Amino acid sequence: MAASTATRAWRWIAALLLACACATTSVAKPIGTMFRETWTTRQELPHNQINAIVQTPDGYLWFATWEGLVRYNGLEFQVFDRRNVPELRDNGIRSLRVSADGALVMGTSRGGVTILDRGRWRTYGRREGLTQDEVMDAALDSRGRLWAATESAGVFVLDGAKVTRYRAGAGLPSDIVYGLLPARDGSMWVATAGGIARFYGNQPRILAGPASGLPAAPVFRVEEMPDGGVYAGTEAGAFRLEGSRFVPLSPLLPRDGVASFARDHAGALWIGTVSSGLLRLDRDGLERFDSRQGLPNNRVPSLFVDREGSVWAGTNGGLLRLRDAPFTTYGSEQGLSDDYVRAVIPARGGGMWIGTSRGLNLWRNGVLVRSFTRADGLPSDSIMSLLEDPDGTLWVGTYTAGVLQMRGGRVIRHLDSAHGLTGSNQVRALLRTGPDTLWIGTSRGLVRLQGGAMRHFGVEDGLPRDYVMALHQARNGDVWVGTADGAVRIAGDRAQPIRADEAMDARDILGFADDEDGTVWMASDRGLLRYRNSRLALLGLRQGMPVDTIFQVVDDRAGHFWLSSNRGVLRVRRADVDAVLDGRRPTLNVDQFTEVDGLASAQCNGTSGPSAVLAPDGRVWVATARGAAVVDPAALQGYTRELPPVVIERVRANDRDLRAGERLELPAGTRKLDFQYAGLSFRMPRLLRYRHKLEGVDAAWVDNGTRRLAQYTNLAPGHYRFLVSVSAPGLGQDWSPGATMVDVVIAPYLWQRAWFLPACIGLAGLLVVGVFRWRTSELARRAGALEALVQSRTHALREQTDRLIASDAEKSQLLERIREQADAFERQAREDALTGLANRRHGNEVLATAQERTRAAGRPLSFALFDVDHFKRINDGFSHQAGDAALVQVANVLRRELGAVATVARWGGEEFAAVFEDIALDDARRACERARLAVERIDCAGFAPGWTVTVSAGVVERQALDTHEHLIRRADDLLYDAKRGGRNRIAG
Repeated sequence: MAASTATRAWRWIAALLLACACATTSVAKPIGTMFRETWTTRQELPHNQINAIVQTPDGYLWFATWEGLVRYNGLEFQVFDRRNVPELRDNGIRSLRVSADGALVMGTSRGGVTILDRGRWRTYGRREGLTQDEVMDAALDSRGRLWAATESAGVFVLDGAKVTRYRAGAGLPSDIVYGLLPARDGSMWVATAGGIARFYGNQPRILAGPASGLPAAPVFRVEEMPDGGVYAGTEAGAFRLEGSRFVPLSPLLPRDGVASFARDHAGALWIGTVSSGLLRLDRDGLERFDSRQGLPNNRVPSLFVDREGSVWAGTNGGLLRLRDAPFTTYGSEQGLSDDYVRAVIPARGGGMWIGTSRGLNLWRNGVLVRSFTRADGLPSDSIMSLLEDPDGTLWVGTYTAGVLQMRGGRVIRHLDSAHGLTGSNQVRALLRTGPDTLWIGTSRGLVRLQGGAMRHFGVEDGLPRDYVMALHQARNGDVWVGTADGAVRIAGDRAQPIRADEAMDARDILGFADDEDGTVWMASDRGLLRYRNSRLALLGLRQGMPVDTIFQVVDDRAGHFWLSSNRGVLRVRRADVDAVLDGRRPTLNVDQFTEVDGLASAQCNGTSGPSAVLAPDGRVWVATARGAAVVDPAALQGYTRELPPVVIERVRANDRDLRAGERLELPAGTRKLDFQYAGLSFRMPRLLRYRHKLEGVDAAWVDNGTRRLAQYTNLAPGHYRFLVSVSAPGLGQDWSPGATMVDVVIAPYLWQRAWFLPACIGLAGLLVVGVFRWRTSELARRAGALEALVQSRTHALREQTDRLIASDAEKSQLLERIREQADAFERQAREDALTGLANRRHGNEVLATAQERTRAAGRPLSFALFDVDHFKRINDGFSHQAGDAALVQVANVLRRELGAVATVARWGGEEFAAVFEDIALDDARRACERARLAVERIDCAGFAPGWTVTVSAGVVERQALDTHEHLIRRADDLLYDAKRGGRNRIAG
């Protein structure tokens, strides 16, 4: 597994570097508009100070903190410290380096040097030859020698059993050493309190004093860039090596100590300072980013640019990541009159008009060109809707002042209730359908301004409600109106209401889009509606949408719809939407973009318009509660051009951690296996989808969605192979051609071996034959003697006969016991050993059979998945025996409460399942609720004093679902809903 994963990892890295190089632009995005993420101890970091950051060949990021080593996979942190790594002699990690062969080298505060190589930990300290355990930096050179820079004892070089020490006056300018640099030419640079020493082999050259160009100040850092340039960070600023001397890096830099450097993929140099924050130096000059703008702390001891181009800054107050996320958000920080954006439209002269709650803004080429507020003569600066005519005339709908007509930045006409506007002064939508026809949607009806005359449309004219929120002209010329109670199509002066039926329950129509074939798409408060051939169809929660309310639908003309909502921006494939609505697939894959994707706020705005729009350059603009957000759908592919490698992070057998490898040999009695895995992408990890398969158990791939855990229970002895692969359907990436795999062999007990049962049966047969032959010969031998005594021994003969009969009965009983044992073995294959319930295999068989039977007969079928809440706390807080006792108690309650109406099975770990054949959803849910209450009453005093056992469950009914796998997936999703809803509840 390690070799194949490493090969895929390097291939993926090369592709990413090529993609980043191709994506480099001449103008860097301002730091303030880059997507920012911050982590502190509140987000599970063990300490807020990040001393060093590196990335290993397998793709993991590693952070050095004062409370241990931290590994990051894009979604979660794992901490390594003295509690779980005995080889670590100190938790204070000062430095991190990755050697040429991928080993991780750590310098610790007072525990020497620790090396992590292929899962094995080794530590070098005083007992291994170092005079001092206080290590500032450590590195392996090109010859495999270990260099250790110490706090006050110089530098040590360990070459096998040989230890060489360099001190002040003997190769070093000072005994106080801050850092090392293993250069690509094989030399080793040493940064000290008195200057720099450069070693070629064992020969040092000291660079210090005026002749070197360095100031009379400590040197904290020496860094070599990809282009070969060498930079020095000192207490008195940053310097660059030119020839044999150092020169000041730039007069633009502040006079401050420099602790770290990094070069990004666009060629800009990032500089971490001691007190001036983070600096970026490029061809456009110097840009500063400090704690006032979001940096956790102004001291930046570590910087790193990962393979995907993200810039990581380790500070004294937390970890910061800056990256070019899919979305860029522009708000008041970039000059907009307000963050709360309600409407966006393309400007005729280029750029975008952006309407906010405090003014109108013209945005062009990444900068604000002009803002208009009350101070500029607007009667109201709370903008609700926008429309621009071909001649550049701008129409502005406001919250309280009606409609403004603007030209050249001036208001030339004002339509409100005092100046002839019927309806309301609250104007949420505007539409132009001809040179002299303007439609105005207000909170009290629709107004058509045509040839200078106004006509008002209200409920009496066919509108289902007067409250108008959206206007759209279809390609056939029809005007579509979105109201608070459905949609209306207006052809000429005739209004035709288009209402969803009660089952859809859609009322608010918030936005429109239409196709060439006449299909009209509507954003509603219950999802996305399709109107085709006079029929409505709904894409909502049941079909896989993560939210109810959709504000606007935008066709990017590249095969996707972009949908704005209160929980981010959604992207769906148009072909998939039609497939779901036509019944050709059950559910939809949705890509959901939120704050982690560059949105300053996942709350998009609606009931105004347009709240999202496709610009002429192909970018999609969205109005949000914290600015105008923009995404380039075409550039989205660049975020993961190649699928990342999948690593198996953790394997547990019978709840014990194992050291992952290509082959696992497990002892007899192993019944449970857990595999935890991750695709190592840090830009868009949430767009990755996983599938796994355990050959020998799963007949086909198991689609696990975004979940990264596979669990198997009740495993029999034998050979298995676990495989996992990754896809990114939202980025057009199908399943990876290869799969990460691990072979698993579970040894059998003696009685589980294939030959054991036949051998027992054969042995019993031989025993019967031997006994029979022995008895026959014995009877023959006695027959002669008995002939002479036949009369006198008749009674004795009868007794002997009785004994023979009894012996035959014993033989029969022996055979019967053998058959019973065989039956017991069969039961063990279908029954959970701990609880006595059906196991998952049997439960799956029952569910599949019931599904086929009820579907053929048209009878109901319900299915429930239960999960014991906080079960891990029972195991951790009491014992695994207490956990087993809790599972047995829960199983007994479920058997007692549900056994009369359902087949109950242990599904795996702390999960249970119930198959309700011929039971409708409501009855099944009530039964599950009774069971939940009964579980809550379990007396835990005997095994977990003070604990209250509760369960959460998801219950579904077979309706349009075709297979029992769909029932299981839906129940599992509802179970997660119950967990997120607070646990100890039934969802369904």
